[in-house]
Amino acid sequence: MFESDGCGRCCLSFILTLGLTALFFWLSLRTDKPKCSIEHFYVPALNKSLNSPHNTSIYFMLQLNNPNKDKGIHYDNVNLTFSVSNNPNATSVSNNPNTTHQIGNTTIVGFRQGHGKKAKKWNFTETNGVNWTAFRHVLNNSTVVAFRVDFATAVKYKILFWYTKRDGLKLRANVEVDSSGEKVPRKKGIKLTSAAPLPGGCYSALVVFSVNLSLLLILGFM
Repeated sequence: MFESDGCGRCCLSFILTLGLTALFFWLSLRTDKPKCSIEHFYVPALNKSLNSPHNTSIYFMLQLNNPNKDKGIHYDNVNLTFSVSNNPNATSVSNNPNTTHQIGNTTIVGFRQGHGKKAKKWNFTETNGVNWTAFRHVLNNSTVVAFRVDFATAVKYKILFWYTKRDGLKLRANVEVDSSGEKVPRKKGIKLTSAAPLPGGCYSALVVFSVNLSLLLILGFM
């Protein structure tokens, strides 16, 4: 009987150790994707006070936040694509390529980001194929012009001395611009979002399985 109790306690200790080890590895390997937002977005051609429709550039500032307190991030080149609706009166930009028009693109050279750090990337893109006169006419009615920004890159995370495999990251945001040529709202960043699932499901499943198994064994020995 004593041998049976000792064996049970040994098995229980092993299962608990396994569960705690799985939890430790999950916490160590789990990664949070960077948080990206457009903090500045300026279209001089839409600034009615300047009357400069021939300046067809878009100037912007992209902010990237690393939410991981103990992991660095390495970004591949960040590709940004800018689109506008084919209908100047539209106040939003559809995902349907038949109703949108790509007007420009640019690339931010890949870089490394430290634990919990923020990076601000100022850049611009030249646009083409845009009837700015038509869009400026829309602003006569105190409305906005809607743009879409598509963000694409791949990231890998540095855990201690090693990097994880690359993880593709595709984000998107709609940006509204008023007659000042500035995004609205001006003082608040516009988050780039994605519907893609976060990684780490296998680790989560391992932890849940180990914890549930441990609880079942504990209840069985009570």
